Amino acid sequence: MNRDELTRLIKTGILGTDVTEGDVRNDIATARGYPFSAYAVDLSYLELAKELLEGTHMLLTAAVSYPLGGMTLETKLNQISYALRVRAEEINATLNLGAIKSGDYAAVREELRAMVDVADGAIDVIVIPQFEILTHSEKLQTCKTLLDEGVRAIKTDGHGGLCRPEDILLVRRAFGREFSIEASGGIRTTRQALDLLDAGADFIHTSTAYAVLADIEV
Repeated sequence: MNRDELTRLIKTGILGTDVTEGDVRNDIATARGYPFSAYAVDLSYLELAKELLEGTHMLLTAAVSYPLGGMTLETKLNQISYALRVRAEEINATLNLGAIKSGDYAAVREELRAMVDVADGAIDVIVIPQFEILTHSEKLQTCKTLLDEGVRAIKTDGHGGLCRPEDILLVRRAFGREFSIEASGGIRTTRQALDLLDAGADFIHTSTAYAVLADIEV
């Protein structure tokens, strides 16, 4: 795999409590020089990012209930509706992690069903189960619940998580190619990215994309 091929498998972006408008403008100006697959921002910068990404092939990703998933369902649905109005192409929605840890998969199902209904096929729903805090059993039950509700894309971890190849392998062994998997969380080197892709990830999602590309052949 060369640098161009790896770059096309990377989704990047800029999120955080200290991100300024100038940071977003500067980061997107740099990202426009690369064929990244998608670019993610917090909702407050969604309209600006839509404008700045005009003319590129990067999809605009809206962060919904990020990073902890602790918002009410009504709030999450309002955020998805806003992403639709701005014409984002996909959402990264953090699941109700408390419900998963409590074993309340009925609540998870309700949340998923509502998010899919609001998206109505107009925006790709990619959910974050935060694998790092889940047991193997919780990971598998969560993935089964996603499939039952028609969600076919996951981003393994959000803020503070660490994606490991064994998480990708677990999903692939249990569910084959049923999911599009974005490996995310603590990915900062070329080797990490390649190991995750070898394990079966479809995309690498990282805010440190240029470090990930540093050691790949041109």
